[in-house]
Amino acid sequence: MTGPVFDLLTERWIPVLDEHGDADEIGLEQVLTRAHGLLRIVGETPPMTAALYRLVLALLHRGYGPPSEEAWGALWTAKEFPEEPLRHYFADKRSRFDLFDPQRPFFQCAALARLSPSTSYKLVAHRAVGNKVTLFDHTTASDQVTMHPAEAARWLITTQAFDPGGMKTPFIKDKSSQKAPCNTMGVVLLEGATLKETLLLNALGYRPELERPHGTKIDDRPVWEDDAVPEGDPKQRPARGWTDLLTWPSRRILLSHREVDGQQVVDGVVLTPGDRYGGSQPDDEKMAAFRQPVGSNGKPLRDKPLFAVRLHPVRGVWRHSVELLLSDRREENRSRLRPRTLHAIPDRVADGYIPAKAVYTLRVFGQQLDDKGSVVEAYLEDQVPAPVPLLRVDDPVLGALIGTAIALADNAGAALRHMERDYRKDKRAAPSSTLDLDYWPKLDSAFATLLTDLGECWPTGAASTAVVTAWSRHVRRTAQRAGERWARSGRTDVNDLVVMAKYFDRFLTRLATLVRTFDHEVRNYIPREEE
Repeated sequence: MTGPVFDLLTERWIPVLDEHGDADEIGLEQVLTRAHGLLRIVGETPPMTAALYRLVLALLHRGYGPPSEEAWGALWTAKEFPEEPLRHYFADKRSRFDLFDPQRPFFQCAALARLSPSTSYKLVAHRAVGNKVTLFDHTTASDQVTMHPAEAARWLITTQAFDPGGMKTPFIKDKSSQKAPCNTMGVVLLEGATLKETLLLNALGYRPELERPHGTKIDDRPVWEDDAVPEGDPKQRPARGWTDLLTWPSRRILLSHREVDGQQVVDGVVLTPGDRYGGSQPDDEKMAAFRQPVGSNGKPLRDKPLFAVRLHPVRGVWRHSVELLLSDRREENRSRLRPRTLHAIPDRVADGYIPAKAVYTLRVFGQQLDDKGSVVEAYLEDQVPAPVPLLRVDDPVLGALIGTAIALADNAGAALRHMERDYRKDKRAAPSSTLDLDYWPKLDSAFATLLTDLGECWPTGAASTAVVTAWSRHVRRTAQRAGERWARSGRTDVNDLVVMAKYFDRFLTRLATLVRTFDHEVRNYIPREEE
């Protein structure tokens, strides 16, 4: 007798936007075969979106490769992904995509059937279950809640990529779990006009027998192709390759399910520690940017390894545009490393596949954990424009110019914080909760304009002075207005007003000096004939 089946290839479970912007849910197979008529994958949270993209990219690599740039070009120029390679790939693997298969349930560990399940909400990071405390949710481990299999599948994929660390139910004895790999980085996605474009823009040349992409061995395989049966507590190991890392089994999980009103529902989960990643993330991870850490004095720590660019709840990811977008062969792997998925862009433009003046979007996903790394405090998503001309430029002067523009914003933000800190120290006042919010978010669109305008003018040598000047003036106005709002924030005592005015005047003087210094420094990066 055949048990219940939830086939992830055909069942509707992956949330997408169609070409008209309408929401829909489709199966894994259709995500590829219909990708040309879809806009993007849109999960319930930014981490879910990132995790689903990584899953689909792993499937794309195993089904299509592409083994060469010529094969990539053929997929890019085709109206849609051909179905035959997928049919061939799925021929002997369809059962591996069954969420409820009794022997090999998708992305799960059947050996956990000996343990008693807890509430299925253990998969959902913003639910307060066990040691996960949240402000608004009060779910307990004993609560009887159910999920539709589609919802459970989405959270299963998200948990494997983004589950926080901490104590879990032991598989045998070991309760401690490492943070799932995507917690340590902002997951970077280059987004095109359609889902097909997006998937191919992020697809690397894939030939495991030739160790392509870098770090991929001949035994690379995604989790659904792994025949190994877990024995004993999980161990630390390096990634076998790119699709192994894209589908890293950071947890051993088993969903429990039953029938309700003729439909299968997921009513519980067993969640235990999984494989610990033991590789080098800057060497292995292709969907992240890396930079050199800096000390408290702001100077690079040359003896420290590169670490991944991450999202900040208030300060935009554009502050890391140099690491995210720009190529510099002299600095690659030493002080910064942009996502490997961008490396092929110049050649694909030269080969006539990608329009030379296209402007894509670089979307970054992540989440913020508490200081212990065990509770999710915020889901994060941000974006910057990615003009193809900037992605192609290998020019340290451009990197220095954009870095100087970012430094101006950082220094102006620091001047605001110093103003407030000095006032608090003098008056023993409470810190402001809005100063950063009045400043940083208001720079996002102006910096996007700076990048887009530089993408148009820099490669051709056209005038860029006005572009850079517009940025510095915007930073100055934004910082000054944030300072003014702080200065007007409800103070009525005369002595308070006098002290506040003193520090506000100091701030204005410092801000003016910063802008003058910036205007002087950028002259080093602008052609003399333009001056």
